Amino acid sequence: MPFFDLTGKTAIVTGGTKGLGLGVAATYAHYGADVLITARTAADVESVTKEIGEQYIKGGNRCVGLASDSGKQGDIDRVISKAVDTFGKIDILVNNAGVSGKTAMILSDECDEENFDLVVSTNLKGVFLFAKAAAKQMAAQGGGGKIVNISSVGGLVGGKGLAAYGASKAAVISLTKTMANEFARYNITVNAICPGYVVTPLNEDIFANAEVRKKMEGRTALRRLGTIEEVAGPALAIVSDCFGYMTGACVLLDGGQTIGG
Repeated sequence: MPFFDLTGKTAIVTGGTKGLGLGVAATYAHYGADVLITARTAADVESVTKEIGEQYIKGGNRCVGLASDSGKQGDIDRVISKAVDTFGKIDILVNNAGVSGKTAMILSDECDEENFDLVVSTNLKGVFLFAKAAAKQMAAQGGGGKIVNISSVGGLVGGKGLAAYGASKAAVISLTKTMANEFARYNITVNAICPGYVVTPLNEDIFANAEVRKKMEGRTALRRLGTIEEVAGPALAIVSDCFGYMTGACVLLDGGQTIGG
């Protein structure tokens, strides 16, 4: 069984400079893939690309980066072109870039059109545009490919104060299934990952509050928060050859939150 060997594969990871995106990108690089990471800030892209190259790559593979906005078609086209020009092909796309938006109840003034548009444009439109562009390249080059869309447990439950975020992540799950159906003829699999409460640099200040952390842990069957590694591992498995028969699936990594923990 070709367990977890990505040697010779090329992967694009959007939002790859922090949190889950960085964990996935570093894991792919460690297991042999050439990786292109994207983020909006050029300085972050440069520093993280260097970090992955120095700390995680052990073979002759490489990690490069490009500052871009995953919600803009022109930037997406630049990323696709850079990946092909640098590595010759694209085998894997991980749509990780996303925003949470404001935490606000629907009837409050803060839950407004501007916030809704920002969240949906990044979390849903960006996934649609990037997956479409990558799938076109994968189909043209032949040989198939794998697309992983990072959704959330928030797309499965109605969390208070996160209307736009939850709606966008639910739509990503639906979009994943449609893409899986349409792209199957090109041997391109499309799956979603739905993390629950996972500690990342973006939320560690929140979870540093003992009362908040205990409350969140109490909502899971495992009575603890998840780690970046516990998301990066399944993200690695999904794109390995041993998961070639899985498509249109939603991999739930929530510690048992949705089973009534």
